[in-house]
Amino acid sequence: SVSSANLTGANLSGANLTRALVDHANLTGANLARANVTGADLTGATLTGVAWAGATCPDGTAANSHGNTCVGHLSP
Repeated sequence: SVSSANLTGANLSGANLTRALVDHANLTGANLARANVTGADLTGATLTGVAWAGATCPDGTAANSHGNTCVGHLSP
């Protein structure tokens, strides 16, 4: 669990965050490219400027299918 963590600018490229608790974390400018966030709880997380290219979104869909973003696909 990284709930409420400050992950500003973190390089999480390729990370496996399946079902991770990332709620209320600050992910401003984080790199989640190619990360797997399937089922992750991002409730209340700050997601400004996150790089999503190639990521698997919390709802299991591909960020590449949504213009390289998971915004709108954050609910598992």
